Amino acid sequence: MTDTPLDYATAGVDTAAGDRAVELMKSAVAATHDSTVLGATGGFAGMVDASALLGMERPLLATSTDGVGTKIAIAQAMDVHDTIGQDLVGMVVDDIVVIGARPVLMTDYIACGHVVPERIASIVTGIARACEATGTPLIGGETAEHPGVMEPDDYDIAGAATGVVDASKLLGPARVADGDVVIAMASSGLHSNGYSLVRSVVSRVGASLESHVAEFGRTLGEELLEPTRLYTRLCLDLVERFGVGGIHAYSHVTGGGLAANLSR
Repeated sequence: MTDTPLDYATAGVDTAAGDRAVELMKSAVAATHDSTVLGATGGFAGMVDASALLGMERPLLATSTDGVGTKIAIAQAMDVHDTIGQDLVGMVVDDIVVIGARPVLMTDYIACGHVVPERIASIVTGIARACEATGTPLIGGETAEHPGVMEPDDYDIAGAATGVVDASKLLGPARVADGDVVIAMASSGLHSNGYSLVRSVVSRVGASLESHVAEFGRTLGEELLEPTRLYTRLCLDLVERFGVGGIHAYSHVTGGGLAANLSR
């Protein structure tokens, strides 16, 4: 038995590191805010002004929650953490856009074995940059340190977003009709799906993430970390231009591929 006093630090939780991470990410998060965001960063709850809903005939709120799966293992192995943030936004926000909803807020959650301020800030900065690119205010988040549950360098991330659409402009299967044309938008790569299989293949053939691949013009790891393409503004702009008479439905092709997602 030891007489060493027990406190958060001896239990493996570094509150000072958490505070440092917040300071490092604060400006990037603030850059996502617009006039609808109320309150200061770091409050108990993030807030947005919902007055715009008053101008809608029948406003509907849409929400989505997602993560980026085992692509995180590639980011950890490469020690590159900002791109995974864009992956998260793409997975979450573009699930909302498929029904014609405009994203109005997003929050993130990071669980880690040990808070490394620069690493956490890099992840959140990547999330914030993608939020800014999609016009989605990042109004809150949580970084949870889990010593004894996760290895020190391990982490996982998740996010949730909320959007709004007028019921009369809702997109989806009900609008699809015989004779409609299906148009595919190019991806930037694998996005955030299939990485458990990818990692198994890489392991089986003994490939190195640091190896240069001529066909890619970069290393295998860099290719696998290519961020998810963000379709948000393009999809919303198309609806704005052509209306629900021209755009009937979108399908966000993620887990399950074309077969699973076109039928949703």
